[in-house]
Amino acid sequence: MPIDLRGVAYLGLWVPGVDAWNDFATGVVGLMPAPGAPDADGVAYLKADDRLWRVALHEGDSPGIAYAGFEVGSEADFVDAVAHVRAEGADPVPGTPEDIAARSVRDLVWVRDPSGVRVEIAWGPTRDGGFRSPAGVPGFVTGALGLGHYVLLVSDLEGSMDFYQRVLGLRLTDFVILGPDMSVQFLRCTARHHSVALTAVGPIDALHHIAFEVADVDQVGLALDRAQRAGMPITASLGRHKNDQMLSFYMRSPAGFEVEIGCGGVRVDDATWVVNHFTGGDDWGHHGLTGDAMAAVGEATGGE
Repeated sequence: MPIDLRGVAYLGLWVPGVDAWNDFATGVVGLMPAPGAPDADGVAYLKADDRLWRVALHEGDSPGIAYAGFEVGSEADFVDAVAHVRAEGADPVPGTPEDIAARSVRDLVWVRDPSGVRVEIAWGPTRDGGFRSPAGVPGFVTGALGLGHYVLLVSDLEGSMDFYQRVLGLRLTDFVILGPDMSVQFLRCTARHHSVALTAVGPIDALHHIAFEVADVDQVGLALDRAQRAGMPITASLGRHKNDQMLSFYMRSPAGFEVEIGCGGVRVDDATWVVNHFTGGDDWGHHGLTGDAMAAVGEATGGE
């Protein structure tokens, strides 16, 4: 039975300086401190909607993803997902009671992707209701689409594509060729254009960016204002992507990897979608978003 992931449920991030990233996440991005989150020394939890939490910040010298959680819809789906992953030759590791409590779910297993990211599959998330952004953001686009997306720089594109498609069941939405042996492959598991993108720009394994979607262009503009007031480096100017039609900008976070804030992303209908190869850059803007610039992010954050 094919695996049926319902999007990114949560992200754990390694950041060298939890307090600084927490201030950035609440004051610039607009996430909310999670008052009911698990009590864990040195970990800061953040809300993006009515879930108990969506992002966890862990102190670490090497910035990147500590774990990426995908969810399924029920216990039966979880059993099927574990069987699928095992049948595809991976060896899912059961979450410990401490893992399960920390993620605020009923159960989870985990495997590692070829770049070393710990990918978790979970079911039964906890909701505590309510979202009130310290920055005044009315809400983020989540729900059936999942939290957002993350983009990895990977040295083994073929192996990573095999893992995310065959083992996890994500589907290729489209791709962009950046140059010889350089590309970005966009993968989905919901109607969101992509939950994961895999980028080959050289022998680098690192997190390039995570993305949050907001409701409209005004919320993107307000986020850009907050970023500029806070002195955050804008690494890609306001622009619209050609493939997923997201109107967005990118900024360097205090951990070195980037954060994209955007709106208006394409919704995919699996019955009619055609995989496309996009050429010629974005529709407009996004100045600074190049293959060399993406590689530099990985090198700066210690990617190998």
